[in-house]
Amino acid sequence: MKFFNQVIVLTGIIINTVFSYTINNDTNIKLPNKRETQPMDTSLFYYYNQLHSYEKTIYDSLREQIEKGLETGHPLYDFSVYDVKLHDADDASLAGFRATSAFVMDNPKYFWIGRGNQQSITTVDDVIKELKISFKQSYAEEDLVRLLKKVNDNISELLKEIKTMPTTCHKLQLIHDYLIKTVVYKYGEEYSRYNLYGALVDHASVCEGYAEAFTYICQLVGIPSIIVNSKSHEWNLVQMDNGQWYAMDVTYDDPKINNMDFDSGDDRNKKYDYFLIGQNSQINNDNVKMPYSQSEEHKILDYLLVEDSTGFTFPEIAKEAYQCPIKMSTNYIYDYYIPNKMLYVYIIIGFLALIVVMFVVSCIRSRMSSEDKRRRSSQIRTPVFSA
Repeated sequence: MKFFNQVIVLTGIIINTVFSYTINNDTNIKLPNKRETQPMDTSLFYYYNQLHSYEKTIYDSLREQIEKGLETGHPLYDFSVYDVKLHDADDASLAGFRATSAFVMDNPKYFWIGRGNQQSITTVDDVIKELKISFKQSYAEEDLVRLLKKVNDNISELLKEIKTMPTTCHKLQLIHDYLIKTVVYKYGEEYSRYNLYGALVDHASVCEGYAEAFTYICQLVGIPSIIVNSKSHEWNLVQMDNGQWYAMDVTYDDPKINNMDFDSGDDRNKKYDYFLIGQNSQINNDNVKMPYSQSEEHKILDYLLVEDSTGFTFPEIAKEAYQCPIKMSTNYIYDYYIPNKMLYVYIIIGFLALIVVMFVVSCIRSRMSSEDKRRRSSQIRTPVFSA
């Protein structure tokens, strides 16, 4: 699993009352952070709601600048934020970490900015005069509008269908089943293997792609969903109509069976073992049954993306699984047959073994029959005729 790797080198230079923390000397494109954008529904952006007011200023500025970039056809990797009033001068060093981590985790839509960033901060007393944030470039900047359009075009029909569903459970089932049917779990060197573009356009990704695609689609239809990480895995938590949170792991509900790959469009391996489950829900972890709460692979980190991004809390998961008033029939193939490519090899080997056994038995019987005939022949005396 990827982590939000950041390289931080802080150099403090005191010039009068100005403190300069320099991390990156690259030229940054400066955009004003006062531009008005459409207000976002903050109920769908869980980590944003945990930021301090000055961190929200940084977060909002990132969103405004990147949305302006999308409008003009030139999304940015480099951002500058100005004149952020802090509660205390000591808050400066963490403000950028927390704001950018929350922004990336809340906004899988901006799939090109998840590979890490470098920051430089200039403060005067308790004011950030300038914060420069440079995200690692993962795609050609001129391609990003087109790539994001492909993402949205690919799920347009799904969104129409989701909006016809009568309950949140029906909607989540549709999203869950869509991802299992269309996405193949696949590693690779390409960055798209680790974001929603890989899941929704290339139809091939690892857990990040599943989880980020799931939350993005949920956001588009108004369902509260967040992305969470452990040391080795990424999955989702979903808030249901009763106000409680439940775990959703689409990746684990799309398993390989006996190392058999299932192509995009093939959902014969579909499960619901991780669909809106609670702390006490029994899961199968490496063929060992245990409660979800005891799974090391689902132990949420105590920070967001980087160890310096601390102070966040995560939802308390309900004790028991959510009871959906819908039928969820698993396609998990072990329930009714084994579509293992090796099965045919085993059948052929068994058939050949049967032929060999039959041949050996036939040879033994033939030999026994020949020996029996010789014994009988030797017992017959030739009659002697006298003159």
